[in-house]
Amino acid sequence: MNFRRIALISCAALLLLAGYLAWHWQPERQIREHTRQLLKAVERRKWDSMRTLLAENYSDRWGHDKEFVLKGCEQVFAQFLFLKVEHEVTAVDLATGCATTRVKMSGQGGPAAQFVMSTVNGLPEPFRFFWEQRSGKPWDWHLVKVEQPTLEVARQFEF
Repeated sequence: MNFRRIALISCAALLLLAGYLAWHWQPERQIREHTRQLLKAVERRKWDSMRTLLAENYSDRWGHDKEFVLKGCEQVFAQFLFLKVEHEVTAVDLATGCATTRVKMSGQGGPAAQFVMSTVNGLPEPFRFFWEQRSGKPWDWHLVKVEQPTLEVARQFEF
């Protein structure tokens, strides 16, 4: 092979890579992917992964902050022997960073696990996950809040 042919092949490979990265790092795709990663972290009980996805200033309408959510999830989902979290992102609003997502849970566990599954599966409205891009990096998205208008969560628990 001559130098010119190697240079053309290298340029073509770089253009393909640049095209793929531009497609992969689109904001809507990143919001969908981060929502998937968050729900996978819950399903697999990977709390360190979840910690990296939550913003330091996370808050929600129930008065929870990042540390409360992490400790609470760890205790609640410890009630499951196994867990499957299925989701469908039905809409993404780039102006607000919101992923409207239907969530269904299945699994086995004690009475608390059964209560969580029946509550989540019975919700008439989808969850809304609000993501914020924290830097110029196209992959640097963090969850700043979750909304679910019909879900009532008690704040009195201390974890």
